[in-house]
Amino acid sequence: MTLHLKRMICVGAAAFGVTASTAVASASASSIPEAGSSLAYPLVSIWQNHYTAATIAAAAGGSGLGITDIQANSVDIGASDAPMSSSQLSGDSHSPVEIPWALTATGVGYNIPGVKSGLKLSATILAEIYTGKITNWSNASIVKLNKNYAKALKKAGKITPVFRSDGSGDSFAFQNFLLKGAPKYWKTTPSTAFAGTVGQGENGNAGVAGEVHSNSGTIGYISAAYLIQQNIHVAAIENAAGNFEVPNSANISNAAASDSSIPAQGSTFTNDLGVPIQYPSKKYKTAYPVSTYTYAIVNTSGTPKSGSVSDIQAFLTWATTTGQSYGATLDFVPLPAKIRSADASIISSI
Repeated sequence: MTLHLKRMICVGAAAFGVTASTAVASASASSIPEAGSSLAYPLVSIWQNHYTAATIAAAAGGSGLGITDIQANSVDIGASDAPMSSSQLSGDSHSPVEIPWALTATGVGYNIPGVKSGLKLSATILAEIYTGKITNWSNASIVKLNKNYAKALKKAGKITPVFRSDGSGDSFAFQNFLLKGAPKYWKTTPSTAFAGTVGQGENGNAGVAGEVHSNSGTIGYISAAYLIQQNIHVAAIENAAGNFEVPNSANISNAAASDSSIPAQGSTFTNDLGVPIQYPSKKYKTAYPVSTYTYAIVNTSGTPKSGSVSDIQAFLTWATTTGQSYGATLDFVPLPAKIRSADASIISSI
């Protein structure tokens, strides 16, 4: 039931693209600036060290920044785990396309003395924590699901929910899960802005992970790569089938099987919420219910910021094919074949 924490030794450097065996395209004449999603950043950092046909200038900052940067045409690729909203789409005059280029999950990490990975939590419990209805780890609903940890939970005291203060695709995925899994308790339409009413805001996945790692009583939604890198205990989340699952590759893949088609670009993509795989139906028995795609957003009109159109196309083709093999240690799962095929068509249209 545990997340792949045994990989911790090799991930500390790899999560940020610092490995001894990578080859950097330092002599390349072309540079492709990318910015946004902190969820995608660990993988993109690895890509920039292995891709040799151009220099990939990767930066984090959150999905909200990825969207505003691509709207401003200040990067060639804006990375976001949330699709553009209707207003964001209309605010980009460069006819953007949104390409699912990585598949992973937003995990729920916590710091409770005496409680290891595998604490069982439901969408209802999480919604009540983030709206201030559940304030203590000794709450009967939590203890009932986790009788093996009853003693530790009764001693743990106050819950401190931690959330993303920046525009975040993890916030989008987590809120979409809450809306689908606990509609009586969470009624806010998902967006990159978090709508919880209690807790402490932190910037980026690194900020939330650091807060949870350092302080007892905390809980936060954090992308799987950072949970691994920070060695944070991870919750088993109840899915629609009533099973409690952790964010590992098999469970993320099962969630992805629920939706393998990419909506038409533009308003249809926006209205369909991209390719949402949060809280799939009970048919997907082992699905981790806060699994998520992350998107490369690319403008199809206007002049690229730095790289040429063919440079951008070549990198995106590599990232969605060969590049998929570099994410396993960070719980990035290879894209399903139908998604890869649809990606190829979108990339060729840029």
